[in-house]
Amino acid sequence: MSERAPDLAGPHEPAQGDELFVAFANTLAYTRGIVEDQVPDTDALLAWLRARRLISNRAQSAEASSLRRDPAEAARRLERFRHLRDVLRAISTEVAARGRPTRIQLRRLNHILRHGLHYHQLETDPDGARYAFAQVGDRLDQARATIASSLAQFLADDVPDRLRICDNDACRLVFVDRSPTGRRRWCDMRTCGNQAKVARHRARARAVLEDVEPSVAEPALPDH
Repeated sequence: MSERAPDLAGPHEPAQGDELFVAFANTLAYTRGIVEDQVPDTDALLAWLRARRLISNRAQSAEASSLRRDPAEAARRLERFRHLRDVLRAISTEVAARGRPTRIQLRRLNHILRHGLHYHQLETDPDGARYAFAQVGDRLDQARATIASSLAQFLADDVPDRLRICDNDACRLVFVDRSPTGRRRWCDMRTCGNQAKVARHRARARAVLEDVEPSVAEPALPDH
């Protein structure tokens, strides 16, 4: 009977609210090293933005109808959000490894932020009977810039040296280490951390068995 590896996980990690940029970066998820895009099309993307309150129900419906009528525009929009996600993950990886993003990465982030500029203006009906306070600017570009600004504000105001990439190569999720010691290596100790510790335990057990297992010698031939 094989020895059962002990549960080495310890207590659950304290609950923490995801930063907006962390949540969107992690829409590219890894399950045992296999990549899964959680926003593979514009419908899924709009649903994600609505769930995070970055667009309204009405805006979600209007954008979905418009993009279904224009597949080329839908593909362009999706690619722009994928570019944002690539920038978020690249900056997170660079900050986790070296403490700061590169100049090129900062330029790319600032470029996305500029696309989100919008303003409000007062409008009237053709007969001048009613007024409306309307936002001028692109809703999806504004949502995209809001996600980017989450990372910008984190780097400016929070503790960038707590930004991490999960040490499990089959996971690689982005997370912020809010633990008291600031030494977390995995996104979650109950999953990735436990897997790593169990793997080390089994490797040590195999090494011990190899050291103590007697070698099998060939039987000696009888003397005649």
